[in-house]
Amino acid sequence: MRTTLIILQKVLVNHFYRLNAGLFMFLFYVLFGLPQNAGDFHIAIATIIVKSQLFLLLVFAAWLLYNFKCIDYICKHLKGPAQLFLTSLENFGFFKCYISFAFVQFMVYLPITAYSIFLVIVALKNHAYIAAAEIIACVAVMILSVPLLYRMVLQRRWSEINIGLPAFIRFPKPLFLLPVFYLLKKRKQMLLVTKFFSLGILWLFIKGFNPDHYDIRPTLFCFLLAAIANCTIVFETRNFEEEYLSISGNFPLSLTRRFINILLMYAVLLMPEMIFLWKGYPVYFNLFDYLQLAFVSIAMLCLLHVCLLIENTTMETFIKIVFGVGMGLFFIILYNPGIALALFLFIIAFAIFHAYYYDFEK
Repeated sequence: MRTTLIILQKVLVNHFYRLNAGLFMFLFYVLFGLPQNAGDFHIAIATIIVKSQLFLLLVFAAWLLYNFKCIDYICKHLKGPAQLFLTSLENFGFFKCYISFAFVQFMVYLPITAYSIFLVIVALKNHAYIAAAEIIACVAVMILSVPLLYRMVLQRRWSEINIGLPAFIRFPKPLFLLPVFYLLKKRKQMLLVTKFFSLGILWLFIKGFNPDHYDIRPTLFCFLLAAIANCTIVFETRNFEEEYLSISGNFPLSLTRRFINILLMYAVLLMPEMIFLWKGYPVYFNLFDYLQLAFVSIAMLCLLHVCLLIENTTMETFIKIVFGVGMGLFFIILYNPGIALALFLFIIAFAIFHAYYYDFEK
């Protein structure tokens, strides 16, 4: 049994964490690198969560989204031809097979389990026994129920569900929207988690920050942080272009037109944040500054996109680029450059795009 668990650890669990290392690094930086006193900050947040059923339900929803991400990865990996040898687990019988997949689910769900233990400790200290019981029950259900699904996949009894558009309502898709439809079709969990996180940043800012005078810079900082949360989307989009749209390099399109397509694509991807931001009007921004927020965020994502054209970049290296760009923008925004910042980012992004688009090879 121990040998089986070691194999599952190497084949499924380790690969899951390597694949999502960039996301975990980004979350670790946001949660522990930004607060000045991370310990007190997280204890305060945990206290709010365990004392409010609404916040607790939001946390459960976020955990469920992460669980969907784990399920999607494990199921796809189990159905791959390279993992066909794992069907031999059926020879162990139901109980041992279930225990093996429960181990896999526990390991990939470990970040949530660790945080849930922290929440339970905070709940018990605040005498929130019902919240502690709910947290334990939620984590137990998510860990213990999913192995049954993995066993069904192993038996090749799980069928894919086609959620595509019916044929009678399909419509031609512009070139710049193809990556968007790819994310909606193949990367739903990642897209949903990213948008949940970025919109959560904006919601916390609008609810928690009460300015005593008008200043666009705090709002710009927050909106750029929400846009930076989309860095995984940028990386997936660039991979999609290289894997499926490489033939588009032969299309009779000018570089300017191709660059505009990238801008339009990120304008569409940032629409949820741009719409949600209106909850802060007119306290946090006016109409002109709203354009500045939109243009700067689109230009920043476009700059990150074209940086991936310079060389074949891993997710770990890309996170460092994102961190560098974010820190650079932080110091620039302190001087309140206005719309000139967006123009500067557009020019830099187009210069990199013009220099490397036809030269890049993965």
